[in-house]
Amino acid sequence: MKYFQPHSVEEALEIAHRYEATFLAGGTDLVLHMRTGKVQPTGLLDLGKIPVLREIKEFDGCLQIGSMATFAELGNSELVAQNAYALWQACQSMGSPQIRNQATLGGNLGNCSPAADSLPPLLALGAEVHLISQEGEEIVPLSTLLSRIPLLGQETLIRGFRIPINGRQSGFAKLGRRRALAIARLSVAVAVEINETRVENVRVALGAVGRRAFLSESLGRELSGQELNGAWLEKGVLEVQQIVREALGTRASAPYKRVAVSGVFREALASIISEGGTQV
Repeated sequence: MKYFQPHSVEEALEIAHRYEATFLAGGTDLVLHMRTGKVQPTGLLDLGKIPVLREIKEFDGCLQIGSMATFAELGNSELVAQNAYALWQACQSMGSPQIRNQATLGGNLGNCSPAADSLPPLLALGAEVHLISQEGEEIVPLSTLLSRIPLLGQETLIRGFRIPINGRQSGFAKLGRRRALAIARLSVAVAVEINETRVENVRVALGAVGRRAFLSESLGRELSGQELNGAWLEKGVLEVQQIVREALGTRASAPYKRVAVSGVFREALASIISEGGTQV
């Protein structure tokens, strides 16, 4: 098997096209798949030496994050904590310190596990994904990208992510089998705009309740444009339970997750509103 370590995006794309090599980000999932024989690439294209893919910066009204930014780097970034709090929270609970030091945001999307910690926060925050190949560049909403099958073309590189800086408050919570090293059995991310006593532009995303994480546009509409109070919170709990019921259908985990999601939803909102339904 061939191994490549390019130093620029252009070089990486040329190698991917010429040798049909597989992009290697953090490798926390890919290496496991290779060991089990699930994936057998003819070549590996290591993206770790391309500095531009590790950038975390504010530019043109957006928080811009390179695809090779690790969860540890994101979790230590003040820019992320200030402008994408739900994503920052997800980075704190993702795996062990060793995994957070290795796993990357682009790799988490590329593997696209139903339980991927970063995807619900990115969806709730309205993230766009910057894709690039030899055919050109594309910036696409993450919610749109996740509807594609396959998710990415063989030679398409995830260049990075753009999260609009628009004053939204956000939160994230997940349920795992145990606290340490927990893979999410259920996760919820919420982003809202608070205008005095009203909530606007509510976005709710869920993970580990379907084939891929998803943004519930219907739930966002139901919860937007209303007074921020206890009744709003309870309505949200009932609505998110219904979303989980519809998403899981008759699966064995459905009864448990329909109940559990109410607590996860409340916890995701804990950084935004108090238990009484008022702004924190």
